[in-house]
Amino acid sequence: MRCRNILRLAFIMLASLILLNIAFAFAANNVVPVTHLTNQSSAVTADSLKPPACAGITLTAILYCPPGGGTCKGTDASELVLGSAGNDDIDSGKGNDCILGAGGNDSLKGEQNTDVCMGGQGTDSFHPSCETQIQ
Repeated sequence: MRCRNILRLAFIMLASLILLNIAFAFAANNVVPVTHLTNQSSAVTADSLKPPACAGITLTAILYCPPGGGTCKGTDASELVLGSAGNDDIDSGKGNDCILGAGGNDSLKGEQNTDVCMGGQGTDSFHPSCETQIQ
């Protein structure tokens, strides 16, 4: 009788181990689906790119000056004007503008309304129409 009980106990333990291994095998195949919780996208606008010095201005367009320098003329919109690495002659036009001269020896000129003119590397000249001038 004692031998039968030992065999039953051994059979129950063996069956338990087999079932436990099967459960672990199924659990190992579970895959957590990919979520896009951390993926965020937002539109890149002139207003989102402006530097802190232009915080008081609402910008609606971006104007890139020609690469290597040259004349850059803005419009009547409120623009973020980005100079090039060369020597730029920037006239922002009407509107509230944020002008970034970048590299080179730049001439920065605002027009009507509020204009923030920020120079960069090089020797920059500012027209009096730039209400805020930062070298």
